[in-house]
Amino acid sequence: MSDSKNINYFSIDSVDLQKMAGAESHVFNNDDISIILNGRPSDKLFFREGEVYQLPEPRLLLFMNGEADVHLDLEHDHFEKGMVILTTPDAILEFERIGQDVEVCGIAMKEAVHVAEGVVTSAPAKDFGLLLRMMYLLWDVASQTPYRREAVLQMVRAMVADVQYVKQARDSTVDKSAVSRHQELFQQFKTLVSRHCERERNIPFYADLLHITPHHLSAVISRASGRSAMYWINRAVVLRAKVLLHTSALLTYEIAERLNFANPPAFNNFFKRETGFTPKEYRDRK
Repeated sequence: MSDSKNINYFSIDSVDLQKMAGAESHVFNNDDISIILNGRPSDKLFFREGEVYQLPEPRLLLFMNGEADVHLDLEHDHFEKGMVILTTPDAILEFERIGQDVEVCGIAMKEAVHVAEGVVTSAPAKDFGLLLRMMYLLWDVASQTPYRREAVLQMVRAMVADVQYVKQARDSTVDKSAVSRHQELFQQFKTLVSRHCERERNIPFYADLLHITPHHLSAVISRASGRSAMYWINRAVVLRAKVLLHTSALLTYEIAERLNFANPPAFNNFFKRETGFTPKEYRDRK
């Protein structure tokens, strides 16, 4: 097997930010961060419905206007005005629908800023306004000459911390009795699947990490989601496979090995069963 190649399908460094964000937007980019203010991607060149994207860098987005329905990793989310989105490195994004009037402000963070946990939350107006003011101030500081690197990075880290605070504050207002243990386990399970699905596709592996029996895990996931545990595992593997088929030069047998299938026919049969296409047919369509 050849060495695995990095997937940089939607790396900030591989696209024309001004073109992506729209002519009326403001763009700043250097080796540490990229900032987009009032981005209005009017066409679907970079965000096409039905496509799967992998985001190498963490992103922080403030949804200013419009709506979109997406799958972020294994979660289905509806983005609308007032929402704050923080993604971890290598998040997988799949668009179902994107409104014509979408407008965002955002930051892509490179190696200097670490994001350990993703956030998708609707922020109260005062918190959203504060984050927006912080983003405009970040722009002002980042634009200074000479470049004030440590100040910029500390401001970005402060924004990440504030987003996490907003989520924690919002979660604390939810009636804890309404959040069942089943739902908590379901969320933990999906996080683990996103992290390990390239190598592990068996329920006992995840049950062991969650310190419960495979039978109990299967029952909990079925009650919490209405779908089986294997549905979520297979969905994660299919998303990884689509990204690799669409964005890398790996041959099918190399992708089969990378995703820990016993042989290429096993991968072909799995992909055909889950998508209706063979890996070659899917790649040729793209």
